[in-house]
Amino acid sequence: MRHPLNLAEHRQRRKLSQAALAELVGVEQPTVQRWEAGKRQPDLTQIGDLADALGVAPGELFAPPSKLPLGPSLFVKGEVAAGVWQNAVEQPAEDWQRFTGRPDLSAAIEMRFGLRVVGDSMNDLYPHGTIVECVSVFAGAEIMPGKRVIVVRERDDHTFEATVKELVELDGRLWAAPRSSNPSFRAFPLDENEPGVVETRISAIVVASIRPEP
Repeated sequence: MRHPLNLAEHRQRRKLSQAALAELVGVEQPTVQRWEAGKRQPDLTQIGDLADALGVAPGELFAPPSKLPLGPSLFVKGEVAAGVWQNAVEQPAEDWQRFTGRPDLSAAIEMRFGLRVVGDSMNDLYPHGTIVECVSVFAGAEIMPGKRVIVVRERDDHTFEATVKELVELDGRLWAAPRSSNPSFRAFPLDENEPGVVETRISAIVVASIRPEP
């Protein structure tokens, strides 16, 4: 056979580790690893044992892997600062960068968008340059502690600023907290406005991220 058996998908569907499958078939874990990588092939008896262990017909082990559904085509429409507030300005449409969003979300396309993270107050999760996929709260996105969120504040001169933070609950209050290796960043409560700020609110929930290669 020129192609590896389709073991990994069936094994993962059964929630079996390579070691667990190896024990069921009577081989060592590295053998299963080599089978899945196509570096070795099981004999006919082992194919039957694999099929029994995985609850499939032997022929299904030779079927091509299921194709994962592709998500919708979305756009990175601007930047969001992680660390300091940055003016919330949508870039011109000709500068938008296309990316593929999560396939399992039901939110309307117009309520989904990407932002590029700049700064380091969230670098434990989102290094500088990471694209975060966001869903507007107007799409019914659930706001709860533990979520990463886009926080927007309006100043008294009617300009808007935005940042990305993790939502946490402390003493019954919601705070926007950094996740950073830089200890200078601090959490701030969402129900208190600094002088010159009219309103602070959550505008979107982060649902996925695409990290840059190091």
